[in-house]
Amino acid sequence: MRTRHSPGITRRSAERLLDGAAGSGPDQLVQVLKAAAAPARDSVLAGERAAMAAFEANPPTEAGPFSHAATPRKRKMPNLPFAHLISIKLVAWSLAGLVAAGGAATAGTVAFTSSGSTSTGNAGNNAGAGAPATNSASNNAPSATSQGSTSAPANSGAATGSPAAVSQTAMQLCTDLTTKVESAINDTVGMANKAALASVLANPAVSQVLTTTPVSGLLTTVNNATAVPDYCGLVLALPTVPVPGDFTQLPASVLNQTLSTLPATDLAGVLNSLPAGELTQTLGELTPTQLSSVFTTLPSGAAGSVLSTLPAGSLGTVLTTLPVPTVTNLLPSLPTSDLTRVLTTLPNGATGTVLAELPATDLTKVLTALPSSALGNVFTGLPTGDLTRILGTLPAGSLGTVLTALPATTLGSVLTQLPAGNLSSLLTTLPAGDLSGVLSTLPAGDLSSVLTTLPSSTVGTLMGSMPSGTASHILTRLPSTVLNGLRGALPSSILSLLPL
Repeated sequence: MRTRHSPGITRRSAERLLDGAAGSGPDQLVQVLKAAAAPARDSVLAGERAAMAAFEANPPTEAGPFSHAATPRKRKMPNLPFAHLISIKLVAWSLAGLVAAGGAATAGTVAFTSSGSTSTGNAGNNAGAGAPATNSASNNAPSATSQGSTSAPANSGAATGSPAAVSQTAMQLCTDLTTKVESAINDTVGMANKAALASVLANPAVSQVLTTTPVSGLLTTVNNATAVPDYCGLVLALPTVPVPGDFTQLPASVLNQTLSTLPATDLAGVLNSLPAGELTQTLGELTPTQLSSVFTTLPSGAAGSVLSTLPAGSLGTVLTTLPVPTVTNLLPSLPTSDLTRVLTTLPNGATGTVLAELPATDLTKVLTALPSSALGNVFTGLPTGDLTRILGTLPAGSLGTVLTALPATTLGSVLTQLPAGNLSSLLTTLPAGDLSGVLSTLPAGDLSSVLTTLPSSTVGTLMGSMPSGTASHILTRLPSTVLNGLRGALPSSILSLLPL
């Protein structure tokens, strides 16, 4: 006996139904389409954010090969124009609602094993309809996972932004995260062992644990799963960064806030554990005030180590960005080895800017702490304006100490670079002992250049301030043409000692 089928509807009627026209089809079909087109309710959207976090944290790249036994057969679609049409449009209208409605269940049932597979937790009494036959017997209990894995209960699929997640502090969430990761990898080190916690947070299992609540709330703070380990490292005040290569994934606002709360020792450990590139980018994202706070907080040894790690360009940017009072306090406090490395690494322009801004006392302390070779390196290539300001800032005694410590070639380069007025003021300021030391050290060519640049009266004053024997010894190093040009300005006591 044949079965009687209800008559279908035309393509035109189907179009009218999908466009919302009343009275265009069976009542049940009209009700289904209205429900699909209606805005989603808050209860439906509650799991959307958790679902999205689950999808992002569990890409399908590690999925195992499909089994033919587990793959359901495709049912042949009826060859009806209306069926084809309504399938396409209904799916399009319903997709957002379906994703949101399934979000809570998805986030709640995503679990992981050591191989990256997932398992389904307790989905309730009505959850067995679409499950594979192999799991039908265990729908009402959490499914087993491989050793070292963790399965999230189905009722933990609350939204990331739910009150339960929001009420958790960052410290609580990060503590919960490390505890769950330790459980997943069967390696309990305890919160007291901060050094070991860095390796726990560096474990790949973190990304899987982040699919569970409430720790999935951390994704809202840092925007991506990659940044969570280092963020929690800062929150838990770990002595090293868990994943140094990912440190720059932290949003600048989060980085600034967390760095400012770290104690000096922990801040030093964090910055000194970063590679040069990540350290450069991290410091470059700070404002001058925040940068100042970092270097004011760091102990002098740690600050020197951080600065010594930076390449020349980045080092120059940091020191010229810092407020002058911060640099004034920072440079003199650095260990000599770090100070030497910093000042000999800086580009000439940055060196001149930094030193020229230092007050006399701090400038003296910095320059007199350097070995002779490093001091020569610092003064070589300085812009003339900065060089003039630096030498003009030094008190007379400190100026003599610095000039006499310079290698002869650097000293000659420095003095011959100065304008005549600044050179005259500089040399007449020096005590007699330092003046004779400076002029005696100069190579003959630079000595001639210096003395012929000065006014004759200044040369006579300078020579007259020294013992006659010392002055005559200096003058006899000059070429005869230069010496003869100076004779008219020299005191008779010195002239009597010079060859005719």
